[in-house]
Amino acid sequence: MMRRFASLAAFLLFAALPVLTQQAQPDWDKVQIKLEKLDNYVYLVQGFGGNIGAYVGDDGIVLIDTEQVQLGPKIEAALKTISDKPVKYVLNTHWHGDHTGGNAYFGKTAIVIAQEDVRETMQTETDRLGRITNLPVSLPVLTFSDQFTLRMRGGDIHAVHFAKGHSSSDTVVFMPGGKVVHAGDVFTNFTPPNFPAVDFEGDGSGGVQGMRAACEYVLAHAPEDAKIIPGHGNLGTKADLAKYLEVLNGTVGAIQAGINQGKNLEQLERENVLAEWSSIGQGAKANNYIERVYKSLTVHSSHGQ
Repeated sequence: MMRRFASLAAFLLFAALPVLTQQAQPDWDKVQIKLEKLDNYVYLVQGFGGNIGAYVGDDGIVLIDTEQVQLGPKIEAALKTISDKPVKYVLNTHWHGDHTGGNAYFGKTAIVIAQEDVRETMQTETDRLGRITNLPVSLPVLTFSDQFTLRMRGGDIHAVHFAKGHSSSDTVVFMPGGKVVHAGDVFTNFTPPNFPAVDFEGDGSGGVQGMRAACEYVLAHAPEDAKIIPGHGNLGTKADLAKYLEVLNGTVGAIQAGINQGKNLEQLERENVLAEWSSIGQGAKANNYIERVYKSLTVHSSHGQ
């Protein structure tokens, strides 16, 4: 219960940011599903919500995230234009409703997979916009701790877990061949750019360290010509991810330096500690990001992280 109230408070504090959690609900009938082929077996699927990565092979379809339940029939219809195979598996990158909402549709016939903390959180929480994620049909039935490999005929789909990142638990997914990576919300790629999607939760379960570790892992393990699916925004490259990590490291470093000098949150906001990144955001937008990072760093520090 405490996490639910803290998540709501964090949402209200971050309300000025035009980020992924703030999209107004659309007219679902008017939402169009876009498919983009990225590799021999991999497609980017975009409608409304978190980006979907789709493995489409002669042994079935695997969805990495599912957007929102209202779009389930449209996503399925779009996939049928490129394959007559069913969706056999769903693999969630994290628990938020704009990435797991469609589980309620596809989970009726597909096997849902996620890191074990994702299932645990989905069972007890409602996300910031009140979207219910704990329907029995939506819950992962196959869970893993650190890494997981799904062996399809077109190649291995490999998932790697990172704790205390954008959410309490995040997964990055390497698609067959490794040249397409779904990064989930540890990486977003908007035009114009936005501050990194730090999603602090009041119990210290989300924060910056896992995001940093996940980005570094992808940069170290993906080939130079990799295509990187962000949780939201435009298809990215390793160069885009490196720029994102540079902003994350720079802004977190500036805020940490202030904390080390004994400055509190109000001082950091008043002194405009993120002036160097004013092109990304100023005023309330910058202050809300400072608050999330500050709380992440101080709560994790107090928890011995």
